[in-house]
Amino acid sequence: MASMAAKHRFMQQYLFNIALDCKHSRNWRCEFCKKQARETVWMTASWMHLSPPRMVCYVHNICDSAHGECHEKLAALNEEMGRATGCPPNALPRSEVPAGRTEYPLSASCAHCERDETAQRNTLKQCMRCKVTRFVLADCQRPDWPRHKDFCKAVEDVKWIWN
Repeated sequence: MASMAAKHRFMQQYLFNIALDCKHSRNWRCEFCKKQARETVWMTASWMHLSPPRMVCYVHNICDSAHGECHEKLAALNEEMGRATGCPPNALPRSEVPAGRTEYPLSASCAHCERDETAQRNTLKQCMRCKVTRFVLADCQRPDWPRHKDFCKAVEDVKWIWN
């Protein structure tokens, strides 16, 4: 049986792998200022010692997680999460802005090419299998399949609870 640390690492890696699919599933707005979201920040609470192990994911769509009022509100939520779970707050994760860009792509853009001009709802098609992740055309979906397939299959297998 895997150790709790190994289970936790597995879940963290899995969430990292599906984050792009969740981000590009719709035209998300910043939960604080309502501008178009460019970043998706995941916070988790886990109980890996239980049988079966459990993890709750809180997904925050935000315009800018590093600066300004929205960053401050997100940091306050992170502190609150730490108090609620009895654990110290996690460092707010922030990945590098993709090469050749000055900001993160809009959440509403194509999951593969991530061009902001694809962010209009009528320009994107949902994956026919999972009906979640959005792509411009098959030309973007096909090369993205090796990355997307794990999420696509999980949508059928996982019990999803949306608030």
